[in-house]
Amino acid sequence: MLRRSVRLQEGKEGTPAVSYKEILYRVFQRRRRLDQNLKRRVSMDHIQTCIPADSQTPYEEQTGTNRGGASFKMTVRTMTNVLILLLLAFGIAQISELQKEVKSLRAQIITLAPLADTMPNFALKSQGAEVWQSLSSNTYWPREHIIGMMWDKLLYWWYSTKAQQGVIQGHSRLLTGQCWPFAGERGHLFVSLSHPISITRVTLGHIVKSQSPHGNIESAPREFSVYGMTTTGEAGTHLGRLVYDRDGAAFQTFHLPNPERRIFRYVRLEIENNWGNIDYTCIYSFRVYGKLPTY
Repeated sequence: MLRRSVRLQEGKEGTPAVSYKEILYRVFQRRRRLDQNLKRRVSMDHIQTCIPADSQTPYEEQTGTNRGGASFKMTVRTMTNVLILLLLAFGIAQISELQKEVKSLRAQIITLAPLADTMPNFALKSQGAEVWQSLSSNTYWPREHIIGMMWDKLLYWWYSTKAQQGVIQGHSRLLTGQCWPFAGERGHLFVSLSHPISITRVTLGHIVKSQSPHGNIESAPREFSVYGMTTTGEAGTHLGRLVYDRDGAAFQTFHLPNPERRIFRYVRLEIENNWGNIDYTCIYSFRVYGKLPTY
């Protein structure tokens, strides 16, 4: 912006006129510094009014030095640290509660799951175990000589093999009628284990009363014995005599009362009687548990 000074404006005519450009930078800078100092002084006065008088240090009381800003920052920092600690403590407590709930749910799942499904089964068909039909009792077959002698034998062999192998399929759910029946109350099942083991437990399975169309399970095994063998020709070592409870669960697992540390390759399940059916006895599932040898 071009201006003429007052001295030149009052001059006489003919006097040379000088034009120049005024720079007001210093004036604006001075006003800006004054505004900033004023704002700082107002903010410090506001902080002093927020801080109690008794919170000043002796140094401040004696010297009159204003240290309210530093004290306020320390207070805010302390409160922030306390808040963080409280949040961390709350989070740790929540994690601990969640861990307890997970542990409780796991315990419930283990309780609801049959014990038979929580251990390795060495009498499992898919793992290599086999039922030896020639060394087991004859399958109950009431339809003899209906179709013809030859076809009847083929059908009997097919049905007997399928029913016997079904006992060691390891199904967790038992369906009515899908069992291996043998004639009468006494019979036995010969099983070649998938691995040589020292036998510790066995599981015997049968449908419960609520699954039976007649409301009873008279064909279920009652008293039975378990024998362990190293060869097919020996009589076997008696590992225990047990009782299947007809009012109990479908899968009933038994600790053998006479466990042997010997290693057995074969197991014979000997059914001594049932719960009242004089025509046949049904076995739905048989499992064997134990420990592998350590060499």
